[in-house]
Amino acid sequence: MTDRLVEILFAAAGVLLGPVIVALVLMAVATLWMLGGLAGEALDRRRGRAAWTRLLAELEEGREAVASPVDVPARFRDVVRLAGRSPAGARKRLDDLELAMARRLSRLSFATRVGPMLGLIGTLLPLGPALRGLASDDLAALAGDLEIAFTSTVFGLLVGGLAYAAGVVRRNWYDQDV
Repeated sequence: MTDRLVEILFAAAGVLLGPVIVALVLMAVATLWMLGGLAGEALDRRRGRAAWTRLLAELEEGREAVASPVDVPARFRDVVRLAGRSPAGARKRLDDLELAMARRLSRLSFATRVGPMLGLIGTLLPLGPALRGLASDDLAALAGDLEIAFTSTVFGLLVGGLAYAAGVVRRNWYDQDV
């Protein structure tokens, strides 16, 4: 009875390996996409830094803002336009902006946690077949399964590490913005 249950679990684990590897590859692609977005945001911030500083100084002094809202990062343009005319509207736009920032950070937090989990699952699932290959002196099967195991570990840690680094950078930017 126990042997049959173990065989069922072994077969289920074999079925899970494919979806785990696909999910890991998709997360790696999404992480690379996210890094491109992070680079674009960094360039946008660098380009608009002087105008943004000038605009904030003008608003703090109570003067009419002379800096062009076009130089301000795109996500703040509506807030700048509404700041003098409708404080309540500007506050609503800021609240919406904070929610959008939190959503972006939650995606990074998700990748930070789930990437290494998928890597670990992708490591453990092929170890059963690898041990069977070792027991039956099938070194080719052993090598193939170990290759899958170690590669999924590397990708899982890479996804988690890159998402964590991007999350730290974005969180610092967003804290500064808010």
